[in-house]
Amino acid sequence: MPWSLLLGLFPRKVWLWLIGILVALFLLQMLLYASVITGLIGYQKSSSSEDVRSVDVVNGTAQVSAALEEYRPLFEEYAEKYGVSKYVELLLAKTMQESGGRLDDVMQASESLGLPPNTIEDPERSINVGIRYFSEMLEKAGGDIKLTLQAYNFGGGFIDYANEHNNGEYSKELAIEFSRMKYQELKHTGMYSCIRPESAETGACYGDIGYVEAVLSYLKGGVIEADLQPTGDWVMPIEGSLTQTSDYGMRSDPFDGTPDMHRGVDFACTNAVTPIQSVDNGQVVEVVRKNSGYGNNVLVKHEEGLFSHYAHLYTISVQNGEMIQKGTKVGKCGSTGNSTGPHLHFEVRTKKQYRSDVNPAPYLGL
Repeated sequence: MPWSLLLGLFPRKVWLWLIGILVALFLLQMLLYASVITGLIGYQKSSSSEDVRSVDVVNGTAQVSAALEEYRPLFEEYAEKYGVSKYVELLLAKTMQESGGRLDDVMQASESLGLPPNTIEDPERSINVGIRYFSEMLEKAGGDIKLTLQAYNFGGGFIDYANEHNNGEYSKELAIEFSRMKYQELKHTGMYSCIRPESAETGACYGDIGYVEAVLSYLKGGVIEADLQPTGDWVMPIEGSLTQTSDYGMRSDPFDGTPDMHRGVDFACTNAVTPIQSVDNGQVVEVVRKNSGYGNNVLVKHEEGLFSHYAHLYTISVQNGEMIQKGTKVGKCGSTGNSTGPHLHFEVRTKKQYRSDVNPAPYLGL
């Protein structure tokens, strides 16, 4: 039938109405198609570069020292340059763990260039090199932040190890395994030591197996407004009369009776009741919650080369990076970790690392 006859069978308004319906159906079909495509793209994005491994763990504001906060514009500049702008807070938190902003090589980036530690003497160059290296590790790790952070500490070989042994994913157990392996390979050089009790217990003394947790612990709060200066006049870690139950030095191990170095002094206290306080002004540089070794414990830095350590706590009342005053409660007496009963194990250290202890007696007037 010719089109002219067909068109003549219906009024013009009917044809316009039919055409309108067809156009509307076509547009609706295209809209549904576009929604499906967008949903698929969104799903792919959320399951790759934008998943919880790369975004959720970096929420929050880095708690940084006033010295490090001054470098924020440089962090923002170089983070943008290397395409990692959304990780500025994480990079600042990482730098607090590395140096707290107190060293010229603020990001401890010299080793990523194959140089000895602290070779870089220009903070801006350190930030440039450090952020570039972070971005390289982030890409190699496929956006896995925890894997990236540990690789910054261990080196890129850790990512290869994770790919081979753990489907390219980070785990604390994998970090311990890798560290133990590398330490066995390199301990003859004398360049590596056990920087945490956990490292000594597991033989994982290459790098820092607690690095990821330490960095992420700075992602809270804000700028530390002022650096409290230590007074040098220490108070006792427990107020009132004290009963000292163990001295510093060699003794029989309370668990097996073998000769053992006791690296602090012990004081009797009531479990979950007795407040434990900071002996002087300082900054909390390590908070560990666990039920082995020192148990729940806190390390406070008072000045360069002088730290106080509070172990076997029942609870902890301070946060990593927090500036605290003399007498601030760091926690309550406990018996967590390797402990025969409620007591405070108190150490004085010259470095952040385990086994840098000295006799606390002169500092406490004992």
